Amino acid sequence: MARIVGPRPSAGLYRINTVMPGLGPGIHALAAALYWGKDVDGRAKPGHDVHLPACRSARSFRFPPRPEPMNPVTNPVTLADAEWFDLAPEDGGRPWRIFLARPQGEPPPGGFPVVTMLDANAGFATFVEVMRRGAVRPQATGIAPAVIVGIGYPEGEDQRVRRTFDYTAGPGTEEAERDARAIGGRDAFLAFIEHTLKPRIAREVPVDAANQTLFGHSLAGWFVLDVLARDPGSFRTHVAVSPSIWWDETRLVEGLARADGAGRRLAIMVGEWEQALSPWQAARPEAAEMAARRARRAMVDRARGFSDRVRTAWPGARVQFEIMPGEEHASILPAAMARALRFALAE
Repeated sequence: MARIVGPRPSAGLYRINTVMPGLGPGIHALAAALYWGKDVDGRAKPGHDVHLPACRSARSFRFPPRPEPMNPVTNPVTLADAEWFDLAPEDGGRPWRIFLARPQGEPPPGGFPVVTMLDANAGFATFVEVMRRGAVRPQATGIAPAVIVGIGYPEGEDQRVRRTFDYTAGPGTEEAERDARAIGGRDAFLAFIEHTLKPRIAREVPVDAANQTLFGHSLAGWFVLDVLARDPGSFRTHVAVSPSIWWDETRLVEGLARADGAGRRLAIMVGEWEQALSPWQAARPEAAEMAARRARRAMVDRARGFSDRVRTAWPGARVQFEIMPGEEHASILPAAMARALRFALAE
């Protein structure tokens, strides 16, 4: 994401601070770079163009004093027809960073389908490019043009703290082992999506309000399943990649018994090596601890079991479960994107 902070003397050039989360330890870390870039479409509007330069790890990167241009980036890679803006709840509160990628071409008569991606600081650009590449030949890929909406957090915020609050309804089963992060923001976060974000996107792009997908990974995947179980009318399609069902499996199961999921669509994907150590992890010093944690959380068994529960509780729902060979929790996300989009957009 890019933030224009002031013009250079030359026409059409702006100083841009760029933060590209998703590098460094884990997929939710920050990375950053500083460079000069062009206003690619002539609209000198903060946040309009999304620039994707090479980035350094946030653990080692420090913004230096304002430097003279040194090996300036004259042709930054730009994600076309994409922008970001910060959006707060109507009744006040901290904003979320919203990423929006508009489809190319004319909308269908009913509007474009919408895919909403959680944790968008880490993977929005990849998700958009997978959709656009697939939409070139939808008859072959099963991927149609769609509006991609990403929900993330402004730079400078502790994303781990905010996502833990946003995606949870209460304490998890392993809460005693975690640091003291706030929990329980699930209802407020969903209310923001329903009452603030969706109307804003509908004003920006012609969308099909009846064809919307929610996509999340890990703890965001737990949130996706909880929305499915307790608010199934919010989205038509739900895609949970490596969902942290262990966080509160009881709540998810109880929710299925209370809601009517007729016509809902669910895809759950989990990596082959999410419940056991992969061959390349077995010799690591922390292997025993990793193995114990993975056995305790039982990611594969819980994901398969929840898929079966949905089929039983909601016979009219479409449910797809897939174990992705060769993948584990940190590697599965890019591999799952095309499958998720095909499931969401093929019909």
